[in-house]
Amino acid sequence: MKFAGILLLMVGFVFGCATPPDEPIHTPKRVKRGTLFPEVKHQSSKTIPPSAPSVQPAKPKESVQYTRPTIRPASKIPRKFHLPSVIHHKDQSVMVRITSGSYWVPSENVSPFQVGQNQRLDHKTLPEFLIDQTEITVAQYKQFKPDYDETLYTNGEECPQCPAMAINWFDAQQYCQWAGKRLPTENEWEAAARGDSKNAFPWGEEWLEGFGNIHGDQDGFVGAAPPGSFPKGASPFGALDMVGNMWEWVSTPVVLSSLAESPPGLQNNSLHLAKGGGWTSPSGMTAISYRNLVDPSMNNPTFGFRCAKSPNPENDPQTENPFQN
Repeated sequence: MKFAGILLLMVGFVFGCATPPDEPIHTPKRVKRGTLFPEVKHQSSKTIPPSAPSVQPAKPKESVQYTRPTIRPASKIPRKFHLPSVIHHKDQSVMVRITSGSYWVPSENVSPFQVGQNQRLDHKTLPEFLIDQTEITVAQYKQFKPDYDETLYTNGEECPQCPAMAINWFDAQQYCQWAGKRLPTENEWEAAARGDSKNAFPWGEEWLEGFGNIHGDQDGFVGAAPPGSFPKGASPFGALDMVGNMWEWVSTPVVLSSLAESPPGLQNNSLHLAKGGGWTSPSGMTAISYRNLVDPSMNNPTFGFRCAKSPNPENDPQTENPFQN
């Protein structure tokens, strides 16, 4: 009996572990190597859209604290500190600095005095000076003479940015003195225009179109142009419109060797020099060394001016120190 009971238990265990015939047998699928998605069959006519990337909200940037350095304004600019330009407080003109050195300027003792193109130059040492970067404008001139009317020369239109036109030598000199400056000498004017070269023009030996305002409208202006309209024609020191646009008065006195050389009605010591040519001049008359000897009381629309000054009051007692602004 004991043996029969054990046999029955073994038979029941075997039948209990067997799989019923009506249930399917699950076998694991074999995955091909290199297949990323084994459950999806490849279909040539369809593409699998990529899953949209999850968008993470941007983290707010942390605020950055900036500290501004404390700047103490200098009470006085050191005398040995050479600025390329200064602003003259009386008329708010920008003045460029011409450093002391040797420059090619008109020769002395030219007899007879040479009118027109001057080919006689000497290498001379000039002290440092300042000169207006541009010609004096209508707006600046009206500070000195409020009743000045530029509409007489601009077809009836007001033009405060135009150069002051039809200014004779005496009015130009008085303006410069009123502003605490002076008219430049011929040597200073030429040094500011050509630098330490012997060039005929501020940029070289040949006239270049678009570098200055001369006769004709090819340069874009039939008449006078606002000062600074031709930056390509700047001198080596940054002075603008040194040639073309307006004839400019200089202070150098002219004494002719004989009365025969003076125009009718003028004495040999009553003429003054104008430099640089104007908007009605041919290019040859705008050369730096060209000398225009004219009546100082003449009010011609092509005549204007710029001022100069020495940086040290002791060298130029009639002007003030430009650094004391």
